[in-house]
Amino acid sequence: MAAYTTFDVNAKKIDIEDKAGSEFWLKHFQENTSVSTAQFAEPMLKTFSDENKKVVSVLCKHVICCSGDANKKDVTSSEFNKFLKRFGPFAQCMTNAKKVFFKETVRKDGENEYTLVPWYHGYLEDSKKKIMENPDKYLVREPKEKNVWHMLTVEYSKTFVKDGKKVLARNKKHLLINRKKNLYVWTARDGRKQGHPNIEVALKEMAKNRDPINSEMWTAVENQSLYQAASYDYD
Repeated sequence: MAAYTTFDVNAKKIDIEDKAGSEFWLKHFQENTSVSTAQFAEPMLKTFSDENKKVVSVLCKHVICCSGDANKKDVTSSEFNKFLKRFGPFAQCMTNAKKVFFKETVRKDGENEYTLVPWYHGYLEDSKKKIMENPDKYLVREPKEKNVWHMLTVEYSKTFVKDGKKVLARNKKHLLINRKKNLYVWTARDGRKQGHPNIEVALKEMAKNRDPINSEMWTAVENQSLYQAASYDYD
């Protein structure tokens, strides 16, 4: 009598398109589609040992999970896949993401210091509320459209006078990440496409020199309430 093999027809598969990224995930997390940020950060720190520890740790704990909630503690294979599609290939993903999410300062001792940008909020359930509570400021969030990995959404509020009264309006734009040309591309007011290799310059143009709304993840990292990269002992 033939033997039968049982399997879960509802089981999710690891959906990481980057070959090296998929091999990394399967090696360390097997078929699990979700792992804690602490579990995820440990092998990433080992793999990218030449990279700045703070950069790798913050990207693993806050950015790759694409969450605006500073208390989120898991990373899914789908989120990792999106991150690699945006900043891959795997071997260069930390370096590419660092250019977007960190400001670099060269100190006198020769060591580079990296500070997380305040404007990135990840996913936001209610971006309208945050925008309207912070007049004439801007934020950058993950787009709510599905399967969109090549762009970020920029929102800001604008104050103008109507019928003698001050009115606060909300504006939304998309910033495209063109990896092939190393440009950040947006649509200007006249409808023409514009691009710049520095994301800070692009955002300044898009948000009309407004100040950013500080994100929860930026506050958490700045306060070092959740970030303890030095606690990872991987020697």
